[in-house]
Formats: sequence, structure tokens, C-alpha cells
Amino acid sequence: MLSLIVFIFILSVLVLSHEAGHFFLARFFGIRVEEFGFGLPPRVFSVTRKSIVYSLNLLPFGGFVKIFGEEGEDRTDATSFSSKPAHQRALVLLAGVAANLLLAYLVFSWASILGVPEALSDAEAKLAPDAYVAITEIAPTSPAASAGLAAGDKILNFKTVSEFQIFVNENRGKEIEMSLERGGEILNKRVLARANPPEGEGALGVALAALRLKKAYLYQAPWDGARLTWDAFLGTVYGLYGAAHDLFLGRASQIEVAGPVGIFSLTSLVLRLGLSTFLIFLALLSINLAILNVLPIPGLDGGRLAFLLFEVIRGKPISQKIGFCAHSIGLALLILLMILVTYRDIASFF
Repeated sequence: MLSLIVFIFILSVLVLSHEAGHFFLARFFGIRVEEFGFGLPPRVFSVTRKSIVYSLNLLPFGGFVKIFGEEGEDRTDATSFSSKPAHQRALVLLAGVAANLLLAYLVFSWASILGVPEALSDAEAKLAPDAYVAITEIAPTSPAASAGLAAGDKILNFKTVSEFQIFVNENRGKEIEMSLERGGEILNKRVLARANPPEGEGALGVALAALRLKKAYLYQAPWDGARLTWDAFLGTVYGLYGAAHDLFLGRASQIEVAGPVGIFSLTSLVLRLGLSTFLIFLALLSINLAILNVLPIPGLDGGRLAFLLFEVIRGKPISQKIGFCAHSIGLALLILLMILVTYRDIASFF
């Protein structure tokens, strides 16, 4: 239940911060906002303030902003989105992306004060008094998975990856005792160290890393937050490029994509790993949402920006009917993609 509540909280924060960006910049440019909705319809409750409807909706996943004239209608009305100059409309469309990047920056800055895991080489780990070995990934159906080990577990009594690997290799074919720390709790597990593991897997079926918790002072947090945001932004862009490259080459099965079910599963994991890990997870999702929204796909902010650019080049707007059809088709395809990803998440879960 806690994981579900936190999952709904994460989605709400991400989407509402995005929509708030559109809301405040539209208001700044004198564009009429008709409704700011928390959750998705059907509507449960609403209040009206200064001609804006603030609604509470039944489905608690995110929210929406309804801007007057956003579909190209009412171009003669000074408060309509479609009546504004192209640069103002572009800024309103980009405001949601900017809000998600700002949210990621603030969250990363907070996380840097609490402490961010930093990867170390074995030589660095030997010299660091606070270094520890952590499990970063577990192969399905491996001895580690069968024993109940989880990504994020700290392996006690070892400071470097090589020390632990030597210990495991010396005990191949036997069950070994492992002391772990998970969410502040000490666990003792017995795990079989396979003598002949499958290709690409070790004796236990885990990936490991030597880490330490790097904490920033308060005055350092703004700079560390900016660095972490930039690194995460570049990493996400490279990841999307790699996914597009694999898709182009017909390697769709190799693309790692998570839908709502996958994110819920990850939420359950990060809750066990502490507040700092949870904040990093939230910031990464916010950056992903920002980048995906700016892609030139009809139905997304990037698709509307592409139509706006075409309008500037062409010298006149695209017809309202064509724009509406394109965005409707784009949204339908995105919903279909979400259903397929969710199906794959559920299939892999079971």
C-alpha cells in the first residue's frame, strides 16, 4: 500500500509540475486558462477562482491544464493561445519541459546534501573508510534471485569487488553465508555459488559495484545539483539515441523500457534504499518526462512545437482540422505504446 501511495505521489508531482509550467507562463502572457485539474476525469469536485476552474478528478494520476485556444481556435480573441506571437506560444509549450528540469535540479541538489552514491575503483575503495560493496543487478532465475537478494543490498565485511569475487570463486559449488544490509536491517542469506554458471553470469548471478556516499555541504549543493542534472540529462539523451538505434536495426527486444507497472516495481525497490535513492529516482523520472515531451511527436509538446515551426516557415498556421487529427492520432499511438509496454512489464513481472 505504501508503494502504491508513493507511486501515485511521484506521478502527481511529475505531471503537476509539468502542467504548472504551462499554467504560470500562459498566465504571464495573458492567455486564458480555463481549467487546472488534479488527477484525470471524471471530475469529483471543483472551485472557480478568477474564471479558472480548479478541479479534483477521480483518477489520481497526474493532472492537466486546459488553455483557451490551444487547438488553434479563436485567433481573434486577445486571450487565446492561438492569437499570441509564435515566440510566446513556443515558450508556453516549453515551460512544462523547463519545469521538469527545474524540479530535477532542486531534487538533485537536495539529494546531494543527503548523499549520492559514487562509484569507486578497487584502489579507491581500499583507501575510502566509508566504501562498501553493493549489488546493482540480479539475473533472473539465478541463485541470488532464488535466495531473495535484491539490487541495492550492501554486502557486509567486504570493501572491494575483487575481494568478494575471490571469496565466491574459492567456494564454487558450495553454499556461502552472506551478511547484507537492506534499509538499515541486517540480513543473513545462504546462496549457492554455481560451479558452472551460464555464459555472461557469475557464480551468484549478480552485478556488483564498490560505492561510497558522497555528501555535499549546503553551499556546494547548487553546483552539485547542476552537475548531477546535466549528467543525468546527457545520459538520458544517449539512452534514447541508443534505443532509437536498436529499433532502427530491428533489435526492439533489446530495448529496456518501463511503463507504469515497471515504475511501480522500481518504486518498491527505491523505498527500501532510503530517501536519497528515492530523490535520485524522482529526479531521473522528471528528466525523462522532460526529454520525452520535447520529442517532435504529435500529441506531445514537441509535436506542437514542430507544427509551430512549420507555421513560421510557411507563413500561415496549419488548419485546425489537420492539427486536431494529427495530435489525436499521435495520442492514440502513444496510448497504444503505453499499453504494449505495460503488457511487457506485467509479463516480465510474472
